[in-house]
Amino acid sequence: MKALLTIITLFLSVTTYAQTYKFYQTDNINNQLRLNSKTGEVYQIQNDGQTFLVHPATTPNNEKPNRYTLYKTQNMWTYILIDKFLGKLWQCQYSVEGTEYISSWVINPYSLSYSESNKFMIQPLTSMYQFYLINDETGDMWKFQWSTEGDEYRWIEKM
Repeated sequence: MKALLTIITLFLSVTTYAQTYKFYQTDNINNQLRLNSKTGEVYQIQNDGQTFLVHPATTPNNEKPNRYTLYKTQNMWTYILIDKFLGKLWQCQYSVEGTEYISSWVINPYSLSYSESNKFMIQPLTSMYQFYLINDETGDMWKFQWSTEGDEYRWIEKM
């Protein structure tokens, strides 16, 4: 019985750890993005061993896994980072051209919910720059846009 309890405890700790870091293979075969799904921290990991910070930890003390996820856009260099608890959004850009091209920009800085459960998801629209942000619990929807042209072209509006 003691051995079975030890195995179950070990399995649960490994499963929880496995959910913390998620790797996303980019269209550039030499690069992956590593997301800490608890904190929102995103790193570009290159095959040559170099790593570059794309987005700093947003919630460094969060202990719940799978709070954040990355969504690939049609632009091979751009991903959308989603806080699935609050509905906050960031545009994350990786690059092989240099660190000045690696960054993240806020799309939605406002909390759209205050409960700690995964409720937000996004769905693409016809335009590669626009998406719906959907609250699965309430059905509320927002339309948002990311852009490489500057902050004035990034926005979110309630539907």
